This record gives sequence, structure tokens and C-alpha cells, in this order.
Amino acid sequence: MIINFLRRILKINILLPLYQEGQGVCNQKTQFLELFLKKFNFLTLIILLTIFSCKKATSPHFDAIVKSEQGIFRGVEIGNTIEEVKVLENTTFLVDNMPEYLYYDYKLDMGNSYTISYDFSQNSLYEIELSAYFDKIDDANNLFTELTSHFFERYGKSKIATDGYTSWRTKSKKTGNIIEIAMINDSQEYGYISILISDLNY
Repeated sequence: MIINFLRRILKINILLPLYQEGQGVCNQKTQFLELFLKKFNFLTLIILLTIFSCKKATSPHFDAIVKSEQGIFRGVEIGNTIEEVKVLENTTFLVDNMPEYLYYDYKLDMGNSYTISYDFSQNSLYEIELSAYFDKIDDANNLFTELTSHFFERYGKSKIATDGYTSWRTKSKKTGNIIEIAMINDSQEYGYISILISDLNY
């Protein structure tokens, strides 16, 4: 049954030279294996291309703000030292550089920007706060939808609090502490999104 299955996949014809009389069994097996591996590699490539082609495209705003799939957010992990965080952010946009506090002010495209701050205690990160500002409320709404989907894929089902915040919980890979990611779309006259990531054990 397995041989018949492989023959169908490889489209092997028993009349081909591979199966003609006079060939040794070892040669037949070797040629068969070579054909199988070539076909297997081709099928694997097709599957991988299909998977990656199905990956949902994201907006430039989302890519700039999320930045990395590593860590809790932007490649940063709760529990990182101030030096570790500095390496992951762009010093050009560093506005405040204090012993236990970092504050960055980034520009996106025309009229849009975001700020991000990092709070430390004894050189260990315990809180991240990001605020994103948009001229168009639609841009904020689209980003909020993308971020909600992103956090759901990473951290599962969310909770919506009475104050309007949508939140997820996970654990820091560095400290093992419980981390809450809370986000709100508070757009009114302009687009505004706030994200607060906190160590609940702090």
C-alpha cells in the first residue's frame, strides 16, 4: 500500500529503466530514494510558500510600533535592564534618559507619532507605556484592530474592563512574573491609542 502511494506521488512507471531487468536491487532502491527526496523537497517548498503567502499583511504603523515578535513588546522583555532596552530602541529619539526611566518620541508619517516610556526599579524593567497619536481617527481604528488581533494570537482571549481597556495576561520569560497588557482606543477629536504593559508582581 505504501509503495503504491509513493508510486502515485512520484508518478513512477514500472516500464521505466529504473525497473527494467538487469538492474540490481540496490541501484533500483537508490534511484527510487533519489526521486522520492527530490519530489519531497519540492512538495515541502510548495507547502512553505503557501504558509508564508497566507500571512496577513500589516500596515506600516503597526510594523513601526510592534517592531519585533520577540519579547513582550518591541523585542523588550519585562525584567530587562536599562542597558538592554537602550540597545533595542533608537537613541536618536531618546528624549529623557534617567537612571530608572527612558522616554522616546518617535515620528511616523505626516501628522502621526508615538511615544514610549520604560520604568525601572533596581535596574529591572517593570512597566512599558506607549501612546500613539493620529490625525485621522480611521488610522487609529485600523491600528487598534491590528494590535487586538496581534495580542490575541500571542496571548489568547482578552478581557474588556468597564473603563474601556482591553487586556491580556501572560508571564515574563525573564522573571516569571504575571504581566498585564492593557490597551484602549480613546480616539475623540483625533486618533489616540494607549498601551500599558505592567508587572503585576511589582
